Amino acid sequence: MSSVKQCRAGSHHWLMDTEILPDCGPAHFDIGFWHGNITGQSHGRGTTYFVSHQEHRLVLRHYRRGGLVGKLLDDQYFFTGLKNSRPFQEFRLLNWMHNQGLPVPRPVAAHVQRCGLIYRADLIQQQIENAQDLHQLLCQQSLSEQQWFDVGCAIASLHNLQIYHHDLNIHNLMMDSQNRIWLIDFDRCQRRSGSAWKAQNLARLKRSLSKERQTSPGYFWQEQEWHALQRGYQHSEHIK
Repeated sequence: MSSVKQCRAGSHHWLMDTEILPDCGPAHFDIGFWHGNITGQSHGRGTTYFVSHQEHRLVLRHYRRGGLVGKLLDDQYFFTGLKNSRPFQEFRLLNWMHNQGLPVPRPVAAHVQRCGLIYRADLIQQQIENAQDLHQLLCQQSLSEQQWFDVGCAIASLHNLQIYHHDLNIHNLMMDSQNRIWLIDFDRCQRRSGSAWKAQNLARLKRSLSKERQTSPGYFWQEQEWHALQRGYQHSEHIK
């Protein structure tokens, strides 16, 4: 079980896993700190950096808004308390899920820099080694029935513990070199009671697959493959 410590220096507040980054400070959330240790990057709403630290491979992400609000506020969020801040919530949820053995990345550090009524934020987590997101894979090859079954099992493992994924789409599912399925990006996710939302969560994933098939020529996904995912989900749901 990871050891989490909360720290403060002026306007900076952060959580850190002392087993991985025992000397973590505000500088660690600036990509300039990692100069010479950057191993890659990916582009989405913003740039996500992959960095090395001793024997660890880490992912550094700066929080940015999407949609029309993002055009106005970019990386600014209204401050209503540290416990309500997006990185602190994501860190604590990931830490709990990791300790439960769920297929999610281990959180390493979360950072909030407050400026009056707003804050900016960052998250560092462990990189999932030798993994690709399923969208990238499906642009190149099809998945086997067993692999789709395993996707369903992975999603059910979260739902069985009442974890709602706010943005369950094909980009936020990954497969490593051992064919293990992982889920990523838990911003605005939460533990939620009840069960009605679970079918809606799955429907969101199916919509993302249908959308990618329409927009990506030669996309390796067929409607009937959804049944294998459902079987995996139902199998894991029954043995929870």
